[in-house]
Amino acid sequence: MISKSVPARSRTRSFATGVDYITEHAHERACVQAGRSFGDGIGYASAPKKAAWVQLRGVTSVETAALEMEAVAVLSRRCKDPVYHLIVAYAKGERPTREQVVSDAERLLKAIGMERSQYVLAAHQDTDNYHAHVIANRIGPDGKANDLWHERIKRERTCAEIAAERGWEIVVGHHNRDIVQRACHLYAPPADPERRMSDGAYRQLRERGELPWCESARPYVLDAVDRAKDWNEVHERLAAHGVVAKLVQRGERLRGLAFAEGFERGAPGCAASRIDARCALPTLERRFGPFTTSHELANATIVATQWAQSARTTILTAVDSARSWDDLTQRLDRDGIVVKLIARGARVQGLAFAQGRDPGAPGCGASRIHPRCKKAALEQRFGPCPFTPEQPPKRGRSEVRDRAEREAHTDPRWALRDAQRIVDHARMRSEYTAYRDGFFAERHRATTERRQAAWERESMQRRCEAQRRREARLLLRAVARLATRGAVARQLAYWSIEAVINRRRAREYDAGRVRWEATKIVLSSERKLTREEKPMDYRWYVAKQARAGDLGAQRILAAREAPARNRHEQIAEAASQPVTLDKVRQRLHVIRAEEEARYERARMQRQHLTRIDRPPTIEQALASARKEIRARVSEATQFTPAERAQLARLTKEQQSWNPFVRNAAKKEAQKLHAEQRARYEAELTKATRDFESGDAQRIEQRIRGDERTYRDYVSASLGLEARMRQARAALRDEIPMLETRLKVLERAGVAQLDCDGPAWDARLDQLAAAVDRGHRTVPDVLRRDVEFAIRKEQRGLSRTRSISMDR
Repeated sequence: MISKSVPARSRTRSFATGVDYITEHAHERACVQAGRSFGDGIGYASAPKKAAWVQLRGVTSVETAALEMEAVAVLSRRCKDPVYHLIVAYAKGERPTREQVVSDAERLLKAIGMERSQYVLAAHQDTDNYHAHVIANRIGPDGKANDLWHERIKRERTCAEIAAERGWEIVVGHHNRDIVQRACHLYAPPADPERRMSDGAYRQLRERGELPWCESARPYVLDAVDRAKDWNEVHERLAAHGVVAKLVQRGERLRGLAFAEGFERGAPGCAASRIDARCALPTLERRFGPFTTSHELANATIVATQWAQSARTTILTAVDSARSWDDLTQRLDRDGIVVKLIARGARVQGLAFAQGRDPGAPGCGASRIHPRCKKAALEQRFGPCPFTPEQPPKRGRSEVRDRAEREAHTDPRWALRDAQRIVDHARMRSEYTAYRDGFFAERHRATTERRQAAWERESMQRRCEAQRRREARLLLRAVARLATRGAVARQLAYWSIEAVINRRRAREYDAGRVRWEATKIVLSSERKLTREEKPMDYRWYVAKQARAGDLGAQRILAAREAPARNRHEQIAEAASQPVTLDKVRQRLHVIRAEEEARYERARMQRQHLTRIDRPPTIEQALASARKEIRARVSEATQFTPAERAQLARLTKEQQSWNPFVRNAAKKEAQKLHAEQRARYEAELTKATRDFESGDAQRIEQRIRGDERTYRDYVSASLGLEARMRQARAALRDEIPMLETRLKVLERAGVAQLDCDGPAWDARLDQLAAAVDRGHRTVPDVLRRDVEFAIRKEQRGLSRTRSISMDR
């Protein structure tokens, strides 16, 4: 679609009879003459041999249009060329309706500022391209002339917008390339939004090469928030990555939600809104209800809040009655309350009230009591604050020296061990961060590649469909040129071909849109499945590296297990009883028999469980039922035998050489198909309404019952499997290890062990703790010699057994 304005060749305002003149001369000369006066333009535009129809605005008729426009043009004395001649032309494949042509012309006139001007519009079909002429009056009803400022640029952009809206080919110009680009990328997948870094995060990235905490934590925090069902699940999923969710408060005002790597004040973290808008506190509370934390507020916060409520009246009375800083101090001293100046480093934070000078005494900030108790408000009344800031006590050198002397007696290498521990933790944390970043980067890359591959396939299919349409159009037009005689028949054939191609294009566009929406749904489900794959947490990663032979990871695991061993030792020392090795062996035999019976009992119960297949979801069941309804309704509303016979006859008539017979047969066939479609829609609507009101509820109740039964079956099966796994671990690993250690203790000369409680009722973990304590009391050299001798005997027995089997 294009537009063109024909400039006036003469600066005269005289009118001539244009109708006879235009019809007697050639098209090019008439087109030039049309822009000279209202009469010539209207005569040319409304010539009976050219015009298919005429549209008027602001004039009474075609005959009086020139006079009426001239009467309005007289209102302006300065405008010498009141005639504006506009041509709106369409491509060969574009067949707009009358309403569309009128709308396009009025839209172009409005774009150049002539929305109220008079015009005469005539649609011409005397050429291969469908076009329309508009003779408009530049003088408006108010007597002001339109200056046509940048009218070519405005027409070019308006034509491009109209073509883009209707799916037509856009004629690229110098001023509409942005519209062409938007139309070309209409179906392109949207790009991922980018978040702007804060100034501090940008400096941290540029100076130290460290990403902000919100950038590294965003993937797994969003995964936890999206998959969680309530606040408890949010806390559980975040705890797997060492992250907690906590409320941020300033005084008595709640600021919002934050994520951090601990409840400490200096723990790395960020506000929830920095992660994503759907992590904000109001958004999450709309999903999960009021915020509930898995950890109670710190005792200091609770004590400070309670103390502030109890002391508020006393402090406010003293502040209102005091006349100076000394008077305020004396009044508060009567109740044991002191005023402190709090500072952090060299920066003064403000005033605080406390119940004594002790650093651990209960107290709170002055702003928590009341705004008029703040430092700035009191300095306006009493002058500069005379108090000196209280700094936290620094760690004395004597404490470090005492610790060095104490550790040096027990372990001379304690300083090197602490330094090695710090290095191991730093290196392991760095490696874990790299592993986690690589995991999420690989997952994002795989998702992006799948989406790009799907879009490339869709684009290729759309290009192939467009190529096939062009080839079909050219072939049909060639056949029409050879098979038809006469210009009228050929033009009718061309119109029929364009109509068929346009309908085919519309169907393929709709199919492509539905196909791409279905592809996006599949990609979304695949992305959800991919997000279920979570990286290992830090403990599992350290354990994996330790199994791979990393000495630093092994030292970290040993340090983590040391406090647990110390607790077991303290409990054992608190209540322990001596027991002989024979009694321990007897108890191990009993425990072995119990574990075997437990394993066999769980295995038999699991074997006799009635297997239940996973039921379909409610959505799947309802979709299957609706599909059956559609199939049943479609079968019931098919064409009758009489209609099929009529369709067969119409199909033969559509192959006739007579275009009028073909068009009549085609309209009859479309009418039959429309009637069948209407019957189908009516029956489907009725069947769907009956289904939704009756059978849908019963299906939902049945599926919910099946899901409860399936959950009970899965819970029972998993419980029995866990019992079997625990019994198997005790029989294969724990009991054989304890028996081997008992042999070592017996050959090392140990006769008794300290067991928690009586040996006849001891559990396996109690026996393991007792044997472990006795095993550590044996000197290392003696223990290694005994273990080597036992392994040597076992190798000899296995060699003897293999020789006897060979014989």
